[in-house]
Amino acid sequence: MPGGVAYWAPCVAMTLLSFISLMDRSILGILSPMILGDLHLSSTQYGTAILVFSICYMLANPIWGWWMDRVGLFMATGLAVALWSLASGAHAYVTGFVGLCLVRGLLGFGEGATFPAGLKTVTETLPAERRSFGLGVAYSGGSLGALLTPLVVVPLAQRCGWRSTFELSAMVGLAWIGGWLLLSGFGLYRRSTLVVRSGPGLPPPLPQCSKWNQDLFATAAVYGLGAAPLAFGLNWAAIYLVRILHIRQSTIGYLLWLPPAGWEAGYLFWGWVADRRRKKALEAGELSAPSPRRLFMLFAAGSLVLCLIPSCARLPFAAGITMALFFLVMFLSGGFVVIALAHGATTQRAQNTGFLAGFSISGWSLATGLLMVVVGKMFDLGAYSATFFLVALLPAAGVLLWWLLSKPGRRRLPQV
Repeated sequence: MPGGVAYWAPCVAMTLLSFISLMDRSILGILSPMILGDLHLSSTQYGTAILVFSICYMLANPIWGWWMDRVGLFMATGLAVALWSLASGAHAYVTGFVGLCLVRGLLGFGEGATFPAGLKTVTETLPAERRSFGLGVAYSGGSLGALLTPLVVVPLAQRCGWRSTFELSAMVGLAWIGGWLLLSGFGLYRRSTLVVRSGPGLPPPLPQCSKWNQDLFATAAVYGLGAAPLAFGLNWAAIYLVRILHIRQSTIGYLLWLPPAGWEAGYLFWGWVADRRRKKALEAGELSAPSPRRLFMLFAAGSLVLCLIPSCARLPFAAGITMALFFLVMFLSGGFVVIALAHGATTQRAQNTGFLAGFSISGWSLATGLLMVVVGKMFDLGAYSATFFLVALLPAAGVLLWWLLSKPGRRRLPQV
């Protein structure tokens, strides 16, 4: 890769961070049929526990982002990982609904630092023409974690019990902190940090503006609703496969890696597409970034294939078809994440990018937290077709809100 180890080391650290974060939060969804049976919980209670996570995650994202903007990445991120690793390990000792809600809330608050840290790292350490792809790399650890976790935790849970999987996740998080301290000790982050500059031939930096601006809310809207299918796929695919398609828990791990694989591919592919579009604009001498409107519309239209999943239940190879459709939708959802944040970063000052990511992901957490409660009740009622239809429409609603809230015109490209 261009620039050597020091150039990419901070970004790779964020890849590992998002990997661990999604691994920790994915275990409950993957093993939900086993855990709900053991704890005697309903789908509605499960959805409520996810809501508690989402609320704490929503509140924590802007707090961690704001703190990173003030005290720096290393201190804030290290404390966050320590908190959520302990919370993840505490899942192993849960005995009922209240305990599950408590540990999910602590996990959500700690994990609120994950994606603000990723965006802030990318904007501080990579030049503008590499940031979208860099963001895809930093965030791709999340989809990679969701992809690989089923292949590890399902066999482990079958052999040692589901509680052992949470103990393992806690140890992995604490090990990452050791690597984080080594990265700081070697100074790789400091050596690769870029400084925003201006000069002849470069446009002046973005003017001072309040964090609470119209573009901030537009980014949060399109991220929050556009990427809602990600939460649906991660939390409910396993239950749908077991209840409707009658797939056994022992074999479900061999299917659940497919949707996150689409998510992973979406991060990298759409990040590459965004950087290519930005590079062409720079080469053409333009000072504005191309509008992502058409890409957003493409993502929203493609997400409607979710509506087809319930009708596939009686087809041959129904499980494979279902996973393929989830793959496509999560591929497009990955595009929503990367494009929304990369474009949103061009509308804010560089020192506010942690807050931008935190606030936007809080929008996602709020939308998906409320959605999970609704989905839980609809699943208990057996309204599966209506559930998929509801989730499929949310990305279109997000694009509409983004169009209404965002200011017209093309954004000036950031210079570094």
